[in-house]
Amino acid sequence: MTRAVGVGLLGLGTVGSAVARAMGERGEGLSASAGRDLRLVRAAVRDASKTRDLPVEVTANAFDVLDDPDVDVVVEVIGGHRPAIDLHLAAFERGKHVVTANKEVVAKEWRALHEAARGAKRELRFEAAVAAAVPVVAAARALGAARVRTIRGLLNGTTTYICSRMEAGASFDDALREAQAAGYAEADPSADVDGWDPAYKLSILISLAEGRWHDPAAVSRTSLRGVTTAAMNDAAGRGMRIRYIATAEFGQKGTTARVAPEEVEAASLEGQATGPTNVVRFDTDLAGVLTFMGPGAGGDATASAILGDVIQIARGMR
Repeated sequence: MTRAVGVGLLGLGTVGSAVARAMGERGEGLSASAGRDLRLVRAAVRDASKTRDLPVEVTANAFDVLDDPDVDVVVEVIGGHRPAIDLHLAAFERGKHVVTANKEVVAKEWRALHEAARGAKRELRFEAAVAAAVPVVAAARALGAARVRTIRGLLNGTTTYICSRMEAGASFDDALREAQAAGYAEADPSADVDGWDPAYKLSILISLAEGRWHDPAAVSRTSLRGVTTAAMNDAAGRGMRIRYIATAEFGQKGTTARVAPEEVEAASLEGQATGPTNVVRFDTDLAGVLTFMGPGAGGDATASAILGDVIQIARGMR
């Protein structure tokens, strides 16, 4: 009999809870897709005393998950650089596969993570780190035979929400407060509005396209904070809209990448986007222009990508 694949969660916030609920509610379908049973073994949380209506045993010690012999795949959704990188490396040292939604740690620690995965003969998968449910990481991997000329689009739902609210007359500060109240923006919104979040995601896509690490610090960033309602109105009067665009251009002399407020046509997919919608275009020589659009944030959308990665790992296990 093919043994079950055990899954351990690091983090049980919005995304981790969505993963746990999906495994509890869709267990039979997920196992059928994986070709073997998938079992949620346990989850590491900050406060194990908190009451949670979720089908999973919890612990306050991440190493209870990492050291559990029944855990084959570690799903990391705590975010940030540290302790995430240390937990990733510890998981590989213990012979676990790793699935993550953490764009910062993947972008910053690309080399270390891939070397650790190779050394452990285990998989590192991170579809959920860029555009959540939109399969742009898979697309970037699949374009290995083509030369990518540009990658361009919306990689941050918070700033798209802010832009769309400013078009309706809100000031930047009011739109930001609304985004925070709606759960789109953190109390410290700098990662979003100052461009680090989309820069991490763009650097991951560039690294996949080039087959080598692209430092996220090399992505030029212009903050959204300087955009005014007057600028929004001026653009609208010319049939344009302002969106926070991530762009990578691949040239013979090197790759340039930037995140900045730019005008787009109001009728374009980017111009029509609101809320957490992501839009990503790959312009290639062999495959032409490929466009992807969908929910780039949210617990369920991110859980969908995470569980897709878990299923792919399970299918390849012997």
